[in-house]
Amino acid sequence: MNNLIPKKKLFFKDERIAIIDIGSDTVRFQIFENFRYNQIAIFNKKISCGLGKDLIKNNKLNKDSLKRAMNAFYYIKELIDSSNIKNFEIFATEAVRVAENRESFVADVENIFKKKIHVLTGDEEAKFSAMGCIVGLKKSSGLVADLGGGSLELAEVKKKEIMNTLSLPLGVHRAKTKNKKIIEKFKNSLRHTEWLNENKFKRVILTGGTWRALVKLYFDKYSYPLKVIHHFKPDFDNFVSMLEEVSNFKKKDLQQYSLITKDKTPFIRYAAKVALEIINKASAKQVVISYTAIREGYISNKLSLSSNSDPLEYQSLKVAAISNELNPSAVNYENIKLFTNNFFKRKSYLNKRIRVSSISYLSTGDSIARDERGLFVFKQILKSEILKFSHSDRVTLATVIYVFHNGIDLNEIKDYRKVINKNKLLSSIELGLFLRIVYEIGKLSNFNYSNISIYVKDSNLIFSIPKNYSELLNSRFNKFILMLSKHKKLSQKIIFV
Repeated sequence: MNNLIPKKKLFFKDERIAIIDIGSDTVRFQIFENFRYNQIAIFNKKISCGLGKDLIKNNKLNKDSLKRAMNAFYYIKELIDSSNIKNFEIFATEAVRVAENRESFVADVENIFKKKIHVLTGDEEAKFSAMGCIVGLKKSSGLVADLGGGSLELAEVKKKEIMNTLSLPLGVHRAKTKNKKIIEKFKNSLRHTEWLNENKFKRVILTGGTWRALVKLYFDKYSYPLKVIHHFKPDFDNFVSMLEEVSNFKKKDLQQYSLITKDKTPFIRYAAKVALEIINKASAKQVVISYTAIREGYISNKLSLSSNSDPLEYQSLKVAAISNELNPSAVNYENIKLFTNNFFKRKSYLNKRIRVSSISYLSTGDSIARDERGLFVFKQILKSEILKFSHSDRVTLATVIYVFHNGIDLNEIKDYRKVINKNKLLSSIELGLFLRIVYEIGKLSNFNYSNISIYVKDSNLIFSIPKNYSELLNSRFNKFILMLSKHKKLSQKIIFV
C-alpha cells in the first residue's frame, strides 16, 4: 500500500497530521492535509469497539472490545506507515481514564505505535471539545456540551476563550441500564456547579454522535432542505419540542426511524433528556450543532492555531486556483474582486467574506451544460466541507452563483429560500446579476476595468463602457442588465465613451 493516503499538492506544502482518538465507544483515525489552513479531514475512519460498555458493571475495558481495538490499531499503524505520515498524535478519553485495567492496554497500544498515549483528564477533554467548536463555528460563545460514550463535558466559552469546564461520568454507555437514576444524578451535578448557577448562556452548542443523530430526526420531521449537520441552527421552539417528544419515546417508537442507526437507538432518549436539561439550565434561546470537537481542538492546541483562520477563504482560493489551472483563458479574480467591492462597498446584507468567495466560484462548472450549470454549482456549494460556514451563508453564496448562471428564476431552488432572510435573498440576486455583467465585460476587456464604471445616479443604473465593446449588447448581456435594473427598481442607461 504505497502512499495510501495521497499528498494533496495544490499550493501549500504537504504538512499532513494524523490523530487517533481512543474513545469509550469508537476508535477514530483522521488525517488532515494542512490543519493550519483547513481543519477538514481528508481521511476519516471510525471503528466501533465499545471499550467502555462494561464500565457501569465492573469499571473495566471490555475483553472482546480490547481485541477489536488492537486489530484497529494494527490497521491504523499500517495506514500511517504506508502513507509515510510522520506527524501523528494519540489520545484516550473517559473509558481508558477510569478503567482498572488501563495500564496493560496503554502499554500494548504504545508498543504498537512506539509513541506515548495522552490519557486526557476530564478538564482537558472538556477544554479540547470547546476548542474544536471554536475552530469550526463562526460564533462559539456559549455553553459547549459534548456527549460521548463514557462522559459528558461542559465548557463555558466567551469571545473564543474557555472560561470554565466540567466533566461528568455520565456518557451514553453509563445510561443504558440506569436511566432514571442517572438523569437525577445529572440534574444534581448541574445544581451544584457554581459557574453554571452564576451564568446565563444565549447559546448552547451540542456536539457528539448521539446528538447529531437527533438532528437527522429534526431534518426529517420538519422537512428541512439542507442536510448538513455542522453549523446547523434549528428553530429553537421546534427543536425543544422534538427533544421533549423523543425523550418520552418508547422502544417501538424509535425502531420506526431508519435515520437512527442501530448503535445510537439505545441512547437517543437519554441524549434528548440531557440536552433538555442543559438548555433549561443555561436559559438558552439558541442551539447550534457542531461536528468539530475534541480531535480538532486537540490538534488546534498542539499547533497553537489562530482562531481567526478562515476555511471559506482557503477553499475559495483553492477553487480559483484549480479553475485557472483547467481553463487556458484564466479569469482575473483579483480585478473582478476590486471592481465588485467598489460597487457594493455600502451594502450591509452581504458581508465582504461572501462577496469575495462568490467571485472564486464564477468558473466552477464550466464543463457542465449551460442549462444545468447553475443548479449543479448550487448543490456543490451547499454540500462543501467547509467550517465556519453557516447554513445561511451556504445558501446565500450558492444563490449568488445560481443567479450568475441562471438569472432570477429561482423555482429550482425555492425550497432553500426559507434558510435565508429576505434581505439576504435580494442582495444575493443583485450580486449574482452584477457578477454576470462584470464577467461578460471582463471577457472582452481581458478583465481590465479601468475604463468601465457601473453606478447609480438619480433613478438610473448607468453602465459606462468604451465604444469598442459595443458587441456586448448581445441578447444574454442585455438580459442581465435588464434584470439587474428591474431588481433595483431603476431605469437602465448605457453610455459609450
